[in-house]
Amino acid sequence: MTIWMKPTLTDEKIEAMEPLAAFRYAEELLDSRFPREAARVLRPLTEAEPRNAAVWELLGRAHFAAAHLGPAEEAFRTLVDLEPTSAWAQTALGLSLDRQSRHREGAVHHRLAAAMGSSARDATRVELVDRPAD
Repeated sequence: MTIWMKPTLTDEKIEAMEPLAAFRYAEELLDSRFPREAARVLRPLTEAEPRNAAVWELLGRAHFAAAHLGPAEEAFRTLVDLEPTSAWAQTALGLSLDRQSRHREGAVHHRLAAAMGSSARDATRVELVDRPAD
């Protein structure tokens, strides 16, 4: 389902949502390019389900898409803590650090993702950081 008009969400509407319905609605919001609204819907879920990796992943994606890079980093760090063997989580954290111009910190996570067999792009990102300055 595509959401065409910017949704008007009140805190009361968000609080009244069942967890699964809220998660699905946040997915629809993100897919429809309303990442800020998706993050608002997901924030209560992180408090209700603090060990749910899917919620943290979606929250990180929403913040990243909204260019809220600090909150995206926080969400992806939590995701990495919950799923340390997830190459995708390592890549996402590395990208959120890269977008903040913290390339050396991001390279650590790209190295881990590359070692886990993630895409060749992670290794390329590390090579760009490790390349000697001219």
